[in-house]
Amino acid sequence: MAEAKTRTIAGIYEAQGHYPAALGIYIELLKENPFDSNLTADIKRLQEVIKMRKESLLQDLLQKFKKYRESQR
Repeated sequence: MAEAKTRTIAGIYEAQGHYPAALGIYIELLKENPFDSNLTADIKRLQEVIKMRKESLLQDLLQKFKKYRESQR
């Protein structure tokens, strides 16, 4: 059975931290409603959240790597 793609489902995914899934739904909804400025705003906001999350994960990884390298000296 195909999952319904609604703003409600996207909001649930977002609240659970499943940002790419939520973003995908918002993009699909925007295809159906290309002039919906709220969807456009949601997409931009989630893209920024995903970008910041990736940057944060990368910084964490780099810090762990730095600590590891220092412990190997």
